[in-house]
Amino acid sequence: MKTLSIFLLLCAIVSSSFSQSGTTRSLDKKIRFGFKVDPGSAWLSPKESYITKDGGNFYFSYGFLADFTLTENYIIATGLNITHAGGSLVMPDGYGFKDQKGTGPATTSYQLNLQYVEIPFSLKLKTDNNNSIRYWGQFGTYLGINIGARMNATVDNVKYEKLKVTGEVVPVNMGLDLGVGIDYPFGKSTYGSFGLGFHNGFIDVTKQSTWGDGKVILNAFFLRTAVYF
Repeated sequence: MKTLSIFLLLCAIVSSSFSQSGTTRSLDKKIRFGFKVDPGSAWLSPKESYITKDGGNFYFSYGFLADFTLTENYIIATGLNITHAGGSLVMPDGYGFKDQKGTGPATTSYQLNLQYVEIPFSLKLKTDNNNSIRYWGQFGTYLGINIGARMNATVDNVKYEKLKVTGEVVPVNMGLDLGVGIDYPFGKSTYGSFGLGFHNGFIDVTKQSTWGDGKVILNAFFLRTAVYF
C-alpha cells in the first residue's frame, strides 16, 4: 500500500509538470518526461572470500523519468524510481545475522529482499535526431534510500520468513548506472525507449554491527523500457 501511494504521488507530480510545460512547444523539446518499468535480475555480491553468493532475486523498478536536453546529442537524465532487488548469501559460523541472544549462527543461507526509492543522474549520448530510430548510451550514478528490507533464513533452529530487517541494512545505497538502447518514435511527440541496463553498487548494504560480514554490494542487470511524451 505504501509503495502504491508513492507511485500515485509520482504520477501526480509528472501530470502537473505536463500541464505547466505543454503550452510551450520549445520547452517540450528541451525537457521530456516519461514513465518506465524495468524488469531484470539482482544479486548480492560479497567482497570477502568466506562469504559466497547463493542466487539472485527478481529485480523490478518503476517510476518517472525526466530528460533535459543540452544539445541534440547530449542529455542529462534523472527521475524518481521505486526499486525492488536483493539476493542470497551463504555465511559461515560466526558471521551473519545475530538473533536476539547475540549468538553466532551455523553456516546459513540468507535471502534479503530490499526496496529503495532511487534518484538516477546520468549523461545520455544519442545519435542524431532525424525522426527515426535513435541509438543511445548512458553513464552515471544513482542514489537509493532504503524503505524496506525483509529476510528469509533459518538461524539457530529458528526459521525467519519475511522478517523485517530494515534497521539492519545500510539506509543509503549508491552505485554505477550504465545502459545502451534505442528510441523508437510512436508519433510526433511520443517515443518508446528500449535497452539494457546494469547497476554496480558502491556501498556495503548490510550493517557491520549486525552481520559482521565484510562488504556486500547490490548489483542488477535489467531491461530498460520507457515511454516519453
